[in-house]
Amino acid sequence: MPKKVFENASHKPHAANAARRCATGAIAVAAILAIAIGSARAAQPAGQADYQQYCSDCHGKDARGNGPLVKQIPMAPPPSDLTLLASAHGGKFPFDDVVDVIDGRKAIPSHARIQMPFWGVTLQKPGQEFSPASDAAVKQRIQAIARYLEGLQR
Repeated sequence: MPKKVFENASHKPHAANAARRCATGAIAVAAILAIAIGSARAAQPAGQADYQQYCSDCHGKDARGNGPLVKQIPMAPPPSDLTLLASAHGGKFPFDDVVDVIDGRKAIPSHARIQMPFWGVTLQKPGQEFSPASDAAVKQRIQAIARYLEGLQR
């Protein structure tokens, strides 16, 4: 008699094991997807996403000054070809100057500057504008954009 009870009970562990294997498989698939998504994000150069979102409409996806808004909005001067910054400065990428221009808060606004947003203001965290934490985050994002542009030099 105990053997029959044991034999009938043995079917339940198989079902539980199958459920555990299925759950383990689902967790493994989820982990693989999370790693793949993280790797894709890590593969994207820092600053590229912000550049594409905030700069490419004027400067173009390839940073050559040929964004889609150039045809719609008259710009004088036209957006710069950001891939030639190093060559225009003796082969050295002017990192600090690029950061200052993107930020926009260090220069006195001129007529030409009005066309380009002051990203140092625009990128502030809502509700925390100009706090040390918000300013630090903005600085980090702007430096990442500048590093991305540095990698596009030709």
